Amino acid sequence: MQYTIVLEPNDAGGFAARCVEIPGTVCQGANKGEALARLKEAIGHVQQAWQADLHRTIQSISSEIIRIDVAEAA
Repeated sequence: MQYTIVLEPNDAGGFAARCVEIPGTVCQGANKGEALARLKEAIGHVQQAWQADLHRTIQSISSEIIRIDVAEAA
């Protein structure tokens, strides 16, 4: 899965990286690579939380849950 990342230099040095599709997911690092590595780890934690929440939902209801593909906006 791909995400849109905004990478910006900090005034005090280093870089900040944020994920556009996951509001509030922001990480900092001494360089671009470190900021991106931290953000990638944070996104992984968010995905795990989403997965756990989905499994709790499936177990607690009798509704059908399906996946669909949606084309990206131009």
